[in-house]
Amino acid sequence: MRPRYVEFIPKTLESGVLYVSKKFRTASHLCCCGCGTKIVTPLRETEYSLTEHGELVSMSPSIGNWNHPCQSHYWITDNHVVWARPMSKVEIRRGRAHDDALKEAYFGTATWPWWWRAWVQVKRYIREFFR
Repeated sequence: MRPRYVEFIPKTLESGVLYVSKKFRTASHLCCCGCGTKIVTPLRETEYSLTEHGELVSMSPSIGNWNHPCQSHYWITDNHVVWARPMSKVEIRRGRAHDDALKEAYFGTATWPWWWRAWVQVKRYIREFFR
């Protein structure tokens, strides 16, 4: 999976390419199982993060295509697809509930002062740097 930085995500995607639009904070690719489904991953604090190491990119958390027939589940790590184990319906529901709770907690902080939100972001970047 090689990254291609674009302003706009093209209508037709090439297999094996992760299209990254920093302007629109989105990454897209064709599902890695080969089914041809277009996968869109919003790059937001409450969704996905993109980590760059020179020409290598990684995405977190794992990409679980639960809304698609293939149900594929994988990580993109240093430009490689790392397959993850399938998840049960119960695990998927728990994961979604966890994600919803994180979003609720994050957006609940929107009323905090700007300097506090900035400090939280700085701490996140420092943690990512030392991973």
